[in-house]
Amino acid sequence: MKNFLLGTAVLFYIGVVNPVSAQKTDAPKFISNTEGVKEYSLNNGMRVLLLADASQSNMVVNIVYNVGSKDEGYGEKGMAHLLEHMLFKSTKNLGDIKKQLSDKGGQANGTTWFDRTNYYEIFPSNDENLKWSLQMEADRMINATILQTDLDKEFSVVRNEFEIGENNPTRVMIQNVFSNGYTWHNYGNSTIGSKEDIERVKSPTLRKFYEKYYQPDNATLIIAGKFDEKNALKYITDYFSVLKKPERNLGGTYTVEPAQNGEKYFEIKRNNDQQIIAAGYHTSAFADKDFAALSALYEILTSDPSGYLYKNLVETQKVSSIWTFSPVVRDPGMVYFNFDVPKDKNLDETTSIVRTELDKVSSIKFSQDDLKRAKAKLIKGIENERNNTIDFAINLTEIVGAGNYKLGFLYRDNVENLKLEDINRVAQKYFKNNNRTIGVFRPSSNEERVFPSEFRDQQIADLVKDYKGKALEKEPAPFEASIANVKKNLTEGKLSNGMKYGLINKELKGDKIQGTFRFRIGNEKDLEGKESIGSMTASLLKAGTKTKTKEQIQDELDQMKSSVGAYVYGQNLIISIDTYKQYYPKVMAILQDMLTNATFPENELTKTITETNTWLEGQLKDPNAIANNELQRLAAPYPKTSIFYVASLQEQIDDNKKVTKAQVEDFYKNIMGATDGVGTLIGSIDAKTASSELEKTFGKFTAKSKFTEVKPTFFETKKQDKNIITPDKENAVALGTSSFKMTQDHPDYAALVMANEILGSGGFLSARLPMRLREKDGISYGVGSYLNIPVSNDVSSWNYYAYLNPTKRDAVEVAIKEEVSKAIASGFTQQELDSNKKSYANERTTSLGTDNTLINLVNTQLLYGRSLDKYDEQNAKIQNLTLSEVNAALKKYLSENNVISVFAGDFNKK
Repeated sequence: MKNFLLGTAVLFYIGVVNPVSAQKTDAPKFISNTEGVKEYSLNNGMRVLLLADASQSNMVVNIVYNVGSKDEGYGEKGMAHLLEHMLFKSTKNLGDIKKQLSDKGGQANGTTWFDRTNYYEIFPSNDENLKWSLQMEADRMINATILQTDLDKEFSVVRNEFEIGENNPTRVMIQNVFSNGYTWHNYGNSTIGSKEDIERVKSPTLRKFYEKYYQPDNATLIIAGKFDEKNALKYITDYFSVLKKPERNLGGTYTVEPAQNGEKYFEIKRNNDQQIIAAGYHTSAFADKDFAALSALYEILTSDPSGYLYKNLVETQKVSSIWTFSPVVRDPGMVYFNFDVPKDKNLDETTSIVRTELDKVSSIKFSQDDLKRAKAKLIKGIENERNNTIDFAINLTEIVGAGNYKLGFLYRDNVENLKLEDINRVAQKYFKNNNRTIGVFRPSSNEERVFPSEFRDQQIADLVKDYKGKALEKEPAPFEASIANVKKNLTEGKLSNGMKYGLINKELKGDKIQGTFRFRIGNEKDLEGKESIGSMTASLLKAGTKTKTKEQIQDELDQMKSSVGAYVYGQNLIISIDTYKQYYPKVMAILQDMLTNATFPENELTKTITETNTWLEGQLKDPNAIANNELQRLAAPYPKTSIFYVASLQEQIDDNKKVTKAQVEDFYKNIMGATDGVGTLIGSIDAKTASSELEKTFGKFTAKSKFTEVKPTFFETKKQDKNIITPDKENAVALGTSSFKMTQDHPDYAALVMANEILGSGGFLSARLPMRLREKDGISYGVGSYLNIPVSNDVSSWNYYAYLNPTKRDAVEVAIKEEVSKAIASGFTQQELDSNKKSYANERTTSLGTDNTLINLVNTQLLYGRSLDKYDEQNAKIQNLTLSEVNAALKKYLSENNVISVFAGDFNKK
């Protein structure tokens, strides 16, 4: 199933006035310890969850408020989401929140959903960060300024975010299924809100909403990762227990969606080439045991390759793909089914076919194998999430919003205890055509209507009060996030075929093992015109082997809670694994089978081409896709014979259609291989076992085509502005690039990195470009810049992006050019440099606490001989930079005369 949430971004330290220091402080009261989640409560009603994990080098503070779009009244649509944006502005005690978040480094975000709003900060584990974050969250809980001047700028930013979603056919379809499916309940309203309500709301009205819901008795504070629990409880006492419990009674919402009286049908007509059929069914609340059975049913119906709907619709090429989305919600929810339809299919005929297949669901006799397969996949996802403490703490947001954090454990238990009769029961209960949103109203007699089971607060409290959870697993050992410690725990080796590998000895939660392998393949002659072929070959490696079917491969991986992935781009074959220590040999055996015995069934190739092209067809009129593709073609005009040639979107579709099974088999047998490659594993795995399995898997995986690196050509960019009209699109995009020569070892590299940080990349929306276009002018939801500077060649570029309302096209262009021109002509200030040095260092420390960063660093060392010490050296160079060096680097490498800009949108709108 797919998950759709909202999002934003990054973090700080400074002394803060104690919010209400005159109040009496009371230490948090311990409630329970459920599988390592320690629950506390304060006298003012606030709930606290602590999830300690010493193996982390980062920590997260996540505060969840039980308020979302469900709680909005008439004229308030989008208020919860707009308030989320405003709480990043300022408070009475702290002042500028974004500035201080930016200075701190790390990562920050705020999101709004149906039942809840949350704010979180991820940063390197230390007492200073913990203390500041708790001070800040306590302060903005009750002291946000919510100024009308800030609101006047922010509403257009939120409106621009709304318009970005309006460009996406899938998001439009999801919203319309929910809005048509719900008659009374607010789950039918878009979380991002109504454009009109967003634009017209005034700060006093928004403040009333804030003061009602942003109170300690409506909040759950979550702290997770590596932190001092004693200090955490002390700071919670100091900054949160002093907040007075409000006298008002929230009361809660009481609307219950009535049973649907018949199938509903709607059509959306917009300028786009993508065809979609969508269906929604009213289902259960997350607290209901039915939610687990329904989750398994969705897997049984849609899973590739075993799903019933998948086999009857995708296998037979009636549709190109199918997926589902079922949000975790407090009240009875809805499941969304998405069917992507190729352009050459008749939409009306396909809709009839889809409806017929959905009508069969309630009468299917499911098997024990169906149940076993679905349970394995669901449990795999649950355990993988549970074993990533930071992500788990953030994802608890949804469970808290659904009623209580323990519901997540109950859901897992319900999945583990599922019986076949549960699957058949929910299929028969919910999958009725009078409970579906897809078609027209059809009056009929003797309807068996579906009434959802409501869960009141006391029912949920009774449900979880005696729940103890499972016994705690062994906690992984602490691991210091430093280059010195990585080197200390790194073992390097080489296979018989010359492949280099690295093993990072780090205990991961649940004894996980992760690995990424990068193989350099082919040469210019052998790869000419084979981009689509290579991509299809990698996609089909799991489609079946001489010993296993596609279904068997997927079932075995799911049973082991493991994943294997592969993709090809240019001269690179990338393979990744995600497994557990006990399953590592078996997963590597499956990978070895894929690399030596793949069969590439014709029907799977056809399905992959259809699915890929259906997605590409949806991009043909998307402003962002069009602009990005055109910018690459303008900046790097390679001939079609080059492996670096950038094909147009239509050329990619046409090339995919020409791929044959014989071409895929030839690419597999002659070009793919591990002779020139590297790979890194991370986890607490025995070095001898690891190397032995690597040898078995890759030792004889050789390519007949000899690898010869093809270096990219440097094309000097010249000033050019290009407009592309995309009719009937609510949002537009501006993209730009400027080329220059540089590698990461160049003497100017550090200075240029810092110059770009100040100009458009660094901090929490505090760089010059976002400050001008988003914060000051309010004309772009997302704007920034980034560098593309490789390790192994000197073809580099500076790039910018901005998302905008089409009517703001000229204003955005002027603002970007003014800020770039001003930076080049006048340079930056010492204050900007000092601030960004600090945030950059903290961002790098945070990054070093992620496993993917460690894997990539080791792979880079193995592939290019670039020492891990370069990471610390880069940090030192950044901190020693002078203002004159940074200003000189920007002026040397960036010129307005060398920037190519592409604007795509409906610029005919007035």
